[in-house]
Amino acid sequence: MHGISRVIDWNSNKAYQCPRCRHDTVADPSKWEVYTCCNCGTRFARFPRLQRFLRHAGITCEWCTKRHLVPVDGEPFGFLRHRHNGRGTYAQDQFEAWLYDTDEHRDRVRYLNTRPKRADAMADIAHWRSFLDRDEDDLSPVLAVVADETFYKYGPDMTDEQEAGFLDGTLEVYGVGILRPYAPPHRRRGQFYAAEETFTWGLIAPAGLEGVYTRQAPELLAAHAPQL
Repeated sequence: MHGISRVIDWNSNKAYQCPRCRHDTVADPSKWEVYTCCNCGTRFARFPRLQRFLRHAGITCEWCTKRHLVPVDGEPFGFLRHRHNGRGTYAQDQFEAWLYDTDEHRDRVRYLNTRPKRADAMADIAHWRSFLDRDEDDLSPVLAVVADETFYKYGPDMTDEQEAGFLDGTLEVYGVGILRPYAPPHRRRGQFYAAEETFTWGLIAPAGLEGVYTRQAPELLAAHAPQL
């Protein structure tokens, strides 16, 4: 088929790696599946000549397929997922925005968009919330609590208690800021964007606070949140 890369053989001694770019991309490899590299898009299998009869598993990298829940006011609404694009110095991490759906034929999820920044992907989720719960002409902003992935959690300024919290998953580092809707006559009226100048980053708080908040930020971060 046009537009689809051919399936190539892999090195069975390192079955978890892509045979072309050596990126770790298969979490639990099987001889009877066709995989897609999350780094360079190469499709590979242990027996490529049997590709018509094998299950095409696609991307199975645990890091790329992990869902990061984005609730709205504490209620499950959507999730973010990493996407790793490019190779070498051109590699970049992007973020997919997904919406939970009730349609069984879509695996109960709906892909929205891919963004270069985590806060921008969260803004796409906030936009869909506006379709479902409020008037498109409502220009009131909302708050976003976003995981701060650029923060170095194990530097000399961290206490032993904080490092232990990062390791066992009880602590996380966040940024808090405002998602604003585009005002008319902008062609994207009603859609949200992350107002970067409003964000405060590097806030250490308990894990599980990431999400969109339409009324007020979670109590543990309220002192650092801008006023709506």
